[in-house]
Amino acid sequence: MSREPHTLAGAYAMHALGEEERAAFEAHLRACEECAEEERELRETTARLGAAVAAPPPAALRARVMSEIGVVRQLPPAVAPRPSRTAARRGRWPHAATALAAAAVAVAASLGVLAVRAQGDLDRARQEERALAAELGRQREDAQRVADVLAAPDARTARSRGGGETTAKIVVSHARQAMVFLCDGLPALPGGRTYQLWRIGPAGALPDATTVPDAAGRTVPIVLGAPGDATQVGVTVEPTGGSPRPTTTPVLLMDVPSA
Repeated sequence: MSREPHTLAGAYAMHALGEEERAAFEAHLRACEECAEEERELRETTARLGAAVAAPPPAALRARVMSEIGVVRQLPPAVAPRPSRTAARRGRWPHAATALAAAAVAVAASLGVLAVRAQGDLDRARQEERALAAELGRQREDAQRVADVLAAPDARTARSRGGGETTAKIVVSHARQAMVFLCDGLPALPGGRTYQLWRIGPAGALPDATTVPDAAGRTVPIVLGAPGDATQVGVTVEPTGGSPRPTTTPVLLMDVPSA
């Protein structure tokens, strides 16, 4: 094994080792409970990362786009008016012709209004689809950043337990200048509130990401900023959008592993 085995847990969990290193690391795992525990936790983090980006776009959105396409009426080709058979027939039915023309104009106007409305609905559906595609792209970028931290040779894990069933951990890579946070068992918050993470060091608490857990109290893996000289990561409850400084007592505190 060309690299220190204790540094390979993240790369192993991400299936990023070659055959020789993988076999050697698996042998090491059987004798090192610390690495085995870290590998299990990193594998769990990787699985949650995959679940976070695997959700397909809502079926309702595609159905809406397709239904709107179906109702947008295309304008028919212009057709030259047919000449009348006789001038006499035109003279015999002037009032009927006028009424029919007026009715045709009214129908055409109604169809035009419907077409404009349908086109507007289609445009909105397409905008929603583009926004969804952009959001999925952002999630994939975040997933790649998480994967980079987990697979870093110097990745280290720290854990913390809050009140009740709350447990959390951070994966820190000084080489990648980033940290990954995830949590289970966070209590639900009332409207207008969010959880905010902080990097805490000699200069105080630096604001970082905000998150709202799912119904089970779980968060997706969240990439935080560079650990720098931070000694702890904290979690507080803040107004939606976050705060420039903590306004409540931390519900979680985790020590940042040193480089």
